Amino acid sequence: MQLNKNRLAVVGPADSVALISEVAQERGSQLKVFPIIYQDASEVPEILRRYDNEIDFWLFSGKVPYCRAVISGNTQKPLYYIPHTGSSLYRVLVQIANSEKLPINNISFDTFSKKEIEEAFADISPDIPRFYLLEYDGVISAGDVADYHYELWKSGKIEAAVTCFLSSYQKLRGLGVPAFRIWPTRDTIRTMLSVAISEVEASRFKGGQIAIQHIAIDGYEDFIRESASNYAAKRTEMRLYELLLNYTEAVKGSIILHGNGQYTIYSTRGVVEELTRQFTVMPILDDVTRELVVGVSGGIGFGSTAYAAEENAHIALGLAQRAGKGKWMVVLDDKTVCGPLNSATHLRYSLRADEPAFRELAAKLNVSATTVNRIFAACDKLDHATVNADDLAPYLGITPRSTRRLLASMVANGLAEVAGEEGFGKGRPRKLYNVNLDRLLPRP
Repeated sequence: MQLNKNRLAVVGPADSVALISEVAQERGSQLKVFPIIYQDASEVPEILRRYDNEIDFWLFSGKVPYCRAVISGNTQKPLYYIPHTGSSLYRVLVQIANSEKLPINNISFDTFSKKEIEEAFADISPDIPRFYLLEYDGVISAGDVADYHYELWKSGKIEAAVTCFLSSYQKLRGLGVPAFRIWPTRDTIRTMLSVAISEVEASRFKGGQIAIQHIAIDGYEDFIRESASNYAAKRTEMRLYELLLNYTEAVKGSIILHGNGQYTIYSTRGVVEELTRQFTVMPILDDVTRELVVGVSGGIGFGSTAYAAEENAHIALGLAQRAGKGKWMVVLDDKTVCGPLNSATHLRYSLRADEPAFRELAAKLNVSATTVNRIFAACDKLDHATVNADDLAPYLGITPRSTRRLLASMVANGLAEVAGEEGFGKGRPRKLYNVNLDRLLPRP
């Protein structure tokens, strides 16, 4: 039986696509290659829209089209690009010196780093000659690149130009500039293909993991007691079941009704990950909030076995219910927690407490190792180490008062310091704390 091949789109200018596709055909038993040629990298977003449903992963000829793909947000598929390495640079310098008999001083470059160019020159000559370099981050147009080289040549500052862009190369040649094109080496292409195939296969394995979702009506006994009638309660449960049934269809799964406001949905990781946008949102939460008078919590668990997924789903539901009513949490196969979904205080942290440093620190602060992980995740989410108790508390899942006690304990143990105060209106000023993340958990 023939295994399904990974569908690879190779995107770039004609010459690069031809070379990359030729090398990719060496992995013909694993890949079905789709060459896609553009005239300009600005076409990348439209290419993604047009072909994304037919592709498993994308390989771009260089960093610029790759960056355009990332910025566009038009695909959730894996994205890769062929890097321009020092060997490619060395090859073009040899071409300039030996084949074209041009001096290898006063040359302009783009895309590479200064260090890469200096190391390539060092392989040819003990003295590094003068050169010019256009460095950039992210997206740049081929026209701007050509203009950079042309202005240097027109002013007499360079003898030759080296570019990674086909359009720039063609324009410069048309203007009479001695221009040279950087090509990726076959070894570089083979290496990148191996990396991409390995990662895609690993992702596909994870995507096939079992996903179990446990859902429960919050405070079910109170919900029944406070309902206008038994019929009213049953209608609410039936409407919830209908909403969950629609969601189950979306994740291509199956649902079991346990009674007492409890439900379980079985599916696979790949479709759940896509539908929840990498475990950040829960699509049905808005409908549940709008249509039902009762909170509904959920826990999503993943695992390579049904037992592991079931265990993680129970943990996730417990975390969700401790976080409050109407919360949903995710526990991945590696015990990473994501959630609450649809929340401004969404975090990603680990449940593991295997490292002795975690256990020691948790004991010193008289908190759980999970709380220690949440502190790290919260500071990362807030993007700064200066916090106050009111802002930090929602991320830790504890009250501001408990958070103040925790921060005071961290100060007493030299893990944080009072940075000042901020006042709002007539209330008592709130203390600001600098959390010392390096001292909080020293890294090896």
